[in-house]
Amino acid sequence: MSMDDMSIDELIRGLHTLDRNSCKAALLDIKRPALDFTESYLDQMSTERLRHILMAAYLQARKCSHGDAPAA
Repeated sequence: MSMDDMSIDELIRGLHTLDRNSCKAALLDIKRPALDFTESYLDQMSTERLRHILMAAYLQARKCSHGDAPAA
């Protein structure tokens, strides 16, 4: 099941199970929206903060994939 097929609740539950390294890897791998995080910056964040940022990025990616991206 892709991220786009998941409900928000399923996405939240899935993110809650990710460990620190998985969160960092996912954040560094996201293509859209473009994120500019360095590994050293992410190393300073708690796992909960990484999950929070990852959730926001996933929600934005879903929005963009559905054509709801804001005009530049």
